[in-house]
Amino acid sequence: LPGEQVQGLRSLEDGFVPPVLDESVLDDKFLVNNRDAVIGLRRLLREEGIFAGLSCGAAIAVAVRVAREMDRGSVVVLLADGGWKYLSADLWSRDLDELEDELEGSLLW
Repeated sequence: LPGEQVQGLRSLEDGFVPPVLDESVLDDKFLVNNRDAVIGLRRLLREEGIFAGLSCGAAIAVAVRVAREMDRGSVVVLLADGGWKYLSADLWSRDLDELEDELEGSLLW
């Protein structure tokens, strides 16, 4: 969240591209809004008991989107972000509309 001491996955608006990212090896790239990322992280906690962070919520949102488009097969998701960094933001219980306003509608990818 903006203003937090620990910044999570930076948004596209920041123009930040990690130096280890090689986009030429990607099959596809998906954009996820913060609302869907929060819904994904809440789903992880509720259904799987996994206390994850915002980037994991974004990964789950994309995994669900991809799975719905598949006729058959498996979707594998790696979760590399713990929820402990976001405790002060209270992403798990605050009103979604309030959070969306605070997160300013940025996109994750």
